[in-house]
Amino acid sequence: MKKQEFKKLIREIGFTSQRSFAEEIGVKATTFTTYKFIPNHIVRIINMALLAKHSGVPFDEIKEAMKID
Repeated sequence: MKKQEFKKLIREIGFTSQRSFAEEIGVKATTFTTYKFIPNHIVRIINMALLAKHSGVPFDEIKEAMKID
C-alpha cells in the first residue's frame, strides 16, 4: 500500500494522524515516516479496522481479537 492511500484510510477509520494510529496499535509514530510503502501486517490491521467501522464493531474489539496491545 502506498503511503498516500494509507493516510487516506486511517482518516476514514477515524484517526486524525499517523501518530494517533501508530500509538493505537503500539507502533512507534516515527516508524511510518520511514516507509515508502506500508508493510502487509499494517495493511491487514487497516483492513480489519475498516471492516469493523463499516460493520459497527469498535476498533478495541478488533485489537483484542488480533492481540494488539
